[in-house]
Amino acid sequence: MNQNIVLGVLNDSTDSSLRRQRSLSVKCEKTITDLDKNFDLRRSVRQNSGYIPRSVKNHFDLFEPEAICFSEERFGYSGRYNAFGDGPKFVCGVDVIAAKGKDCLVYSVGSNNRIEFETAVHDAMGCDIHVFDPTVAKNDFIGGHISTFYQWRLGIDGRREGKSVETIMKELGHVNRKIDILKIDCEGCEYDVMPVLFDQMAEGKIAIDQILIEMHTRDVETIKKVFAGVDKAKMRIFHKERNNWGCNGYRCVEYAFVSESFLREANKAIVCSTTNLKLPFLDSGESEIEGTTNTTSVLEN
Repeated sequence: MNQNIVLGVLNDSTDSSLRRQRSLSVKCEKTITDLDKNFDLRRSVRQNSGYIPRSVKNHFDLFEPEAICFSEERFGYSGRYNAFGDGPKFVCGVDVIAAKGKDCLVYSVGSNNRIEFETAVHDAMGCDIHVFDPTVAKNDFIGGHISTFYQWRLGIDGRREGKSVETIMKELGHVNRKIDILKIDCEGCEYDVMPVLFDQMAEGKIAIDQILIEMHTRDVETIKKVFAGVDKAKMRIFHKERNNWGCNGYRCVEYAFVSESFLREANKAIVCSTTNLKLPFLDSGESEIEGTTNTTSVLEN
């Protein structure tokens, strides 16, 4: 075969491959953007809802997951996929975080000297882990081989010996770092801590990719204030689970929040793989968003 013909065939093949890659890249970005519009629409329905809960059992009913993390998993037990019961949390993009190696940063507030979650983070992600709990003596903490422990109380600076997230980051030299996961189980301190934290995130003073938190029932307006902060900080609700192990299924609820930017990154890693780009739902375009309008309007009623 003539050498020029061979080179021409190779060039055509290369050009075709490049065109395909560009096409897939465009399709990927459009899909992720369409998903964002979908999530924004769901959030706006909740924000504009006039829903009034009938009793304390319904206080969290308005705040349902509004976003999808395609790599969400129940995480935090012996063996990556064995998590069950009270303790494990739902995490988005474990493998995306793990790819950062020791550059990832995890704060865990309220351990009660249980380290299943921290052990899972260490084994699967290899992150820099810091644990905070004023109820556990430093010498009694059993997770020192995988994390650094502080007998500090998360709270408002100067109140009941509390420290804010901002103060903790300053004292630990983490001011210019992003917290990949902030896990909080502090038996009610969330209503003091979170509004301030979300304001600081909205102002760009603190960067956090995921917040995994157990929220305890309060009056409706106090709960609404927290979720207004979630929105202001550009985070999305991607998981909710009522705690039936110790809270009667309504007195405390596990929530998982993820930043809009990290959710795009995590979803892109799944949705935009060569295999998944062939899935039919990626061709649905605006119809996905229109379908969401119909679904969420039912919730609003």
